[in-house]
Amino acid sequence: MHADLNTRERVTLQTSPAVCQSCHSLINPLGFSLEHYDAAGRYRIEEKGRPIDATGHYDALDGTSVDFRGVRELAEYLVNSQETQSAFVEQLFHHAVKQPINAFGPRATDELRQSFSERDFNMRKLLVEIATRAAMTAR
Repeated sequence: MHADLNTRERVTLQTSPAVCQSCHSLINPLGFSLEHYDAAGRYRIEEKGRPIDATGHYDALDGTSVDFRGVRELAEYLVNSQETQSAFVEQLFHHAVKQPINAFGPRATDELRQSFSERDFNMRKLLVEIATRAAMTAR
């Protein structure tokens, strides 16, 4: 069925129902940035005889929308995004401490993200700071 469709077209068709779009309106534009790679991870410039369309966009929590072409542009945006850095800090904190970061104060995420940035995004130093904060905070 729909053998003439490329991956992007097929995914768009399969996820077009409203019930799917509640999630896929967020997922698809990010996933489409990976279109240059096939299911085995091989780079390709066309599929089904047509050029790959690896454009996408991301709607940030601050309300801005970022357009990108390909996974490199998406990665460059994400690496420089405070939203992404905060999410990384929160997830690492939760993984290391097994508790939500907000239990350690309302500014914990911002303070750890700022420190992470100032220390050139050194994960080892971030982990030490997380462990120290967790050990030194009264519960």
